[in-house]
Amino acid sequence: MATQQRTQRRARPIAGTRPTVRLDEQFARDLAVLMQTGDDLTTAMRTAVGIVADMYRTAWHHGSTPVGTAPTLKAYKFVEAPPVPGPPVLPTVTHEGPTWTPSSSPTSPDDARRQQQPTRPPFQQQGDRTFARA
Repeated sequence: MATQQRTQRRARPIAGTRPTVRLDEQFARDLAVLMQTGDDLTTAMRTAVGIVADMYRTAWHHGSTPVGTAPTLKAYKFVEAPPVPGPPVLPTVTHEGPTWTPSSSPTSPDDARRQQQPTRPPFQQQGDRTFARA
């Protein structure tokens, strides 16, 4: 009976360990393509594995392939430019002005000042004119 070697596959990877990956010519070329975006080797590998893992999870969730079976990618869609960075949650705007949620943040010093200002009292009508409301 052969003894189990350290390099044999495990059922699940262990977080915090440093896997050793041997690069053949094709793998090195593929990583070089990913690294053209400015990512380092580790980030490129994490990105690639994350994309494929999401594809697998999605296929398994929707029943396209049985769990544990590698799905085949038939088509994909991409955007030409990355999304513009902005606040994670935009403020809700009402007739009283923006309402800031705890998770939203001001995008400029002016927004921060507005956020700290007290709310204005409701508008009072001048003179003796009254207006009907719908």
